[in-house]
Amino acid sequence: MAKFYKFMLVLLCSALPLQAITVQEILDGFAERLSIPVLAGTFKVKLIAKNGDEREIVARAYQKIVSEDQNNRLFVFDFPPTVRGTSLLLHSYYDGRSNNMWIYLPAVRRVKRIALESSGGGYFMGSDFTYRDLINIDFTKMNYELTEEKTIDGIDYYVVKAWGKTPEIQQDNGYSYLLSYYRKDNFFLMRRDYFDFDEKLLKVYQVEDFIVLGTSIYPTNISMSNVQNGHRSLLEVTDVSTDDIPDRYFTTRYLKDNQR
Repeated sequence: MAKFYKFMLVLLCSALPLQAITVQEILDGFAERLSIPVLAGTFKVKLIAKNGDEREIVARAYQKIVSEDQNNRLFVFDFPPTVRGTSLLLHSYYDGRSNNMWIYLPAVRRVKRIALESSGGGYFMGSDFTYRDLINIDFTKMNYELTEEKTIDGIDYYVVKAWGKTPEIQQDNGYSYLLSYYRKDNFFLMRRDYFDFDEKLLKVYQVEDFIVLGTSIYPTNISMSNVQNGHRSLLEVTDVSTDDIPDRYFTTRYLKDNQR
């Protein structure tokens, strides 16, 4: 009998995974894949209304990792003509500090600071992407839970639920919680479901294509669909470059000087 119990114990242990993965390991893996020191490209956003009407926004985009706690981004809009010259500067932080955003409006020739924390993120030039969607989530302000492991179209995913640590943070985020789908083979985020404050599906973020830059991965085609109002936004990134970008690009002074 003792030999039988010993055999069953060995059998059960061999059937268990050697080490269960943690949410932190998944998040760290994703952060590593998305860590590109310098990046520039052209953003083309196609806005598609429920009735099929379309319009397009084109902007030059620049981003630079300043430190492990700060990432800077600059968008300079070229199309349509009504927004040409408009510029957006974002300083995002991952150490609990509030994110900063400034907008340059050529019509009035001045720079205005915008408080992301009180706007639910604000929508990126009328698209379904909020400005928060364009910056990485501050892990220090969120709770996380690995809810399940799922296979979709032959690809294995970890599904992670995330929600703000306080009602105030959830309100600032503009949603009650997220379900994020990370590929098991490289930890890259391929899909994210947003749920409103009634816990109903609000919108779906889906990576349609990406490029590999060394050990990093960058999404080049993304769709964001609002399932409640039928509006969609398709983001395409072209002319991708990893050449160095001067630090002065990410200053409020450059927003004004760039227009001269």
